[in-house]
Amino acid sequence: MKKRRVDSRALEEVERTLHSSFCSAANTISQLYTHAQNQNKIAFHAGQRHSLEKLIDYVQHQHGGRPSVIDISNYLKVELENLAQAELSVAQTQSQIAPPS
Repeated sequence: MKKRRVDSRALEEVERTLHSSFCSAANTISQLYTHAQNQNKIAFHAGQRHSLEKLIDYVQHQHGGRPSVIDISNYLKVELENLAQAELSVAQTQSQIAPPS
């Protein structure tokens, strides 16, 4: 009977340790996810800021600071096409690097 109590207590201690380790790992993963989401937001806002700065620079340096709506529209179309090409290039590179599933 005493042996069973010792075994039962040892098992309970192992279960508590395992549960504690699991909770710690889950909390760490949750913190990592939250950090990644925050970094993603920061990067997104930095990209927005950069694009607006580029547009301001274009407007100030083209046509004496007074480009037409068509000029601005064409500039934005070219920039979007360049981004699409860059995204495609990154996607192709990632597919070459990614291990097969």
